[in-house]
Amino acid sequence: MARDRDIDYAAVAVKTAIVEKFGRKSELQDLNVTAHDKTIEIRDGRKVAQGTRDDLLAALRKSDTYEALWEELAAAN
Repeated sequence: MARDRDIDYAAVAVKTAIVEKFGRKSELQDLNVTAHDKTIEIRDGRKVAQGTRDDLLAALRKSDTYEALWEELAAAN
């Protein structure tokens, strides 16, 4: 049985936070969140961002819309 890593739990937390904040107003069917060794990748269609849990959640807190989240993530990369 494979052990989940902390980064796996962090990826779930990031996805949950995005869905909770924007799920009612945005289409999130294509949202994929993947844990890598030390970072988390967020992908929605052609949009891709990668960062640490803390960086991604900070961008989420600053954003009032789903599009603003992607703008914030683009500015951070």
